[in-house]
Amino acid sequence: MSSKRKTGAKDPARAQRIKDTLEAALRDGFDPFRDPRGGKGSSVSEAARRLTERGYKTSERMVRSFLQVQGEAEARGDEHFLPDWDLFAKPGAPAAAFRKGEVRRWLLTSAQDDTDVHLRFWSNLQAYARHIGAEVVVGGFTYNHALFSDHQTRNAQFAGEVEPFIRFDPYDCGPVLFCAEMNTLPTAVRPLSGLTTYAQGRTAVFPHAKLAFESVPAMPGKFVPSVMTTGACTVPNYVKKKAGLKAEFHHVLGATLVEADDRGNAWCRQISATSDGAFQDLDVIVRSGRISTGNRVKAVTFGDIHIPSLAENVFQALWGRHGASLIDTLRPEYQFIHDLMSFEMASRHVDGDPIHRARMQAAGHSGIRWQVREGARFLRQIERETCRTVMIESNHDDRLMQWARKDVDRMDTGNAEYWHECNLELLRAIRDEREGFNLCRWALKNEDPRQLEGIDFVPMGGSFVICQDSGGIECGMHGHQGPNGSRGTAQGLAKMGTRLTIADKHSPQILDGVYIAGMTGDLDQGYNNGPSSWQRAHVITYANGKRALINQAPDARWRA
Repeated sequence: MSSKRKTGAKDPARAQRIKDTLEAALRDGFDPFRDPRGGKGSSVSEAARRLTERGYKTSERMVRSFLQVQGEAEARGDEHFLPDWDLFAKPGAPAAAFRKGEVRRWLLTSAQDDTDVHLRFWSNLQAYARHIGAEVVVGGFTYNHALFSDHQTRNAQFAGEVEPFIRFDPYDCGPVLFCAEMNTLPTAVRPLSGLTTYAQGRTAVFPHAKLAFESVPAMPGKFVPSVMTTGACTVPNYVKKKAGLKAEFHHVLGATLVEADDRGNAWCRQISATSDGAFQDLDVIVRSGRISTGNRVKAVTFGDIHIPSLAENVFQALWGRHGASLIDTLRPEYQFIHDLMSFEMASRHVDGDPIHRARMQAAGHSGIRWQVREGARFLRQIERETCRTVMIESNHDDRLMQWARKDVDRMDTGNAEYWHECNLELLRAIRDEREGFNLCRWALKNEDPRQLEGIDFVPMGGSFVICQDSGGIECGMHGHQGPNGSRGTAQGLAKMGTRLTIADKHSPQILDGVYIAGMTGDLDQGYNNGPSSWQRAHVITYANGKRALINQAPDARWRA
């Protein structure tokens, strides 16, 4: 009888509680008993603190005594409740801790207290983590803030499935910081409000049920960080009032995948699941715990192209004929092209600036017809038999029309002849009553030997909707024009009540149903002086209507 009492058999619930609390502390990065490993501190003192906070008054001495008794029981071969010390996980992975050539991955998600896990999504997330060798980390948030106190998530009750994965402190994922301590109301309309500087220049991920993404301005030539939210692994659980109903509408079953390498590069992608818990990440589909690879995506919306300012390594990473390019790996049904041609020579930034014009002439970029020809050549270089290329007429493309409307610059002898050709065709179109004549499309057709055969052209004000089976996503807008003649902004366009994928801003963003691609061309366009939030980033759309942002590292790689 005394042996059973000492091993905890007389009160197995208490013994199991201490063991579970110790193991949770080990998973959170607290060192095993009498075995310092560079963690956050002693798992014994942390377990005592957690038990006391939960109402079980416990001292470190009591936990140490418990471990001594359980160790003696193990030595005798009796029943025991010793924790599994091998569960220790060093807290995060600072970038400096990577071995040469190593790539690490994390799947970051969030969970609401007192709420069931979406079991099928959770099962799929675990299956995918095993498939790619990722660590699953969960940040908690609470809904009832009437009882708010410091570190409230530590006191909250979470579903048993996520308890071993819950973190309450900042967690390093290479150069990316998972701010698991951030307890934001799930009804927050703008969950990233006020958080762009929270990580002090690092890319940061915050636990929240609503997906959001913003890039953070940095000085020219410096790393541009991002802030984003995760989506949740728990089911919607909100009060049926305005705030709760809005939150339920925007609730996303999802996670953020972080990939990091030994060179300090990181790639973050959103994972959004359908109601049955299935999801797709790049070419991988996870459904019912099964993994299938080599799947197509519905579309890729590339960041603004800005010919001729497109680096060769960027082109090769996205469209190169080497099998590992983005276009050949994902095999999209559609590729959307925005701001094809820069037409910098026809922009307001050059007007009245002879020095800027001289620089363009020295670089060989001053010819308007030459830029049109380069644009047409690019459209042919990127085409694939299995992919439909769709060019979205954008504000930079419209500079051709703006240039044609101005008085001819007779001193610009290199472009004067083409100016007359464009205006002659405009006048003929009016005379012949050619409804819908578009100067940009006409110019590209003239410079393409196949006259844009097989390439769709969406003029300004046009529409191109995909994924209609899942409610439709409008991909025919560039994004520079907003409602009622206003300038296009994410906030203004989000009021439209339809999902949009646009470009134009050069800074990737997710705001409600609006996804914004960043840049493909050079991040220094000559006119963007001062701090910048521009990034090379593109929008992936899957056949199920879910989307993700994909960023390119400084060396142009789009994945680890």
